[in-house]
Amino acid sequence: VARDAGAALAAGIAAYLWVKMFDLLASREVLDRKLSRKLIHTSCGPFFMLTWPLFSSMPEARYFAALVPLLQGVRLVAIGSGWIKNESAIRAVSREGSPKELLRGPLFYTTVMVACTAIFWRTSVPGVAALSLMCGGDGLADIVGRRLGEGNKLFFNKNKSFAGSAAMFIGGFGLSCGLTAVFHSLGYLDVTAAEAAGRLAIIAAACTIVEALPLNTIVDDNISVPVVALVVGGLLFQ
Repeated sequence: VARDAGAALAAGIAAYLWVKMFDLLASREVLDRKLSRKLIHTSCGPFFMLTWPLFSSMPEARYFAALVPLLQGVRLVAIGSGWIKNESAIRAVSREGSPKELLRGPLFYTTVMVACTAIFWRTSVPGVAALSLMCGGDGLADIVGRRLGEGNKLFFNKNKSFAGSAAMFIGGFGLSCGLTAVFHSLGYLDVTAAEAAGRLAIIAAACTIVEALPLNTIVDDNISVPVVALVVGGLLFQ
């Protein structure tokens, strides 16, 4: 228990400082607000997952780890609801500068992080893929799509591009394979990245299709992408 409590504290401090770095860069206008938001989206999940080896092999370790995104979610609710003021955080993670935005995409993101950590932890390839595609895939899709997407818009969704979809697939698939390799090397997963690669590519392709569809006005990508990854992954890694 002491080890897991210490690991949760260390991971929480590290995660806070990581986000705070982007808060600071956005507040000083070193980074564009939209880019800052997506860099946080892309990097925070993998950064947090790389702290998982700090935790013990005890069954309750996953719940200590889940406290890290849970507390971040509480912080988002407090800022988004106006209970506490934090203009730099709003600038860093909101689209238009409204605190209410923190109660949607960013809060969904942390909620998925809590659920995947507590339920699937580091012993589930579909769980690893779900977080990888939500973070590395969906995050890179927006970054690359905004910069390279002009002139190659998808015919069925003019708000998305082939460049963004390619980044979604490559980023999500690459991160899934990389984290699978790390967790296999540490003894958490039985399957190697090479053995899982074909199935991870199918999961990435399914999530890329879902992310490209004009559905985000109905269901946020931070919900649809990991749910599809878990459903498809659950079928492929039975």
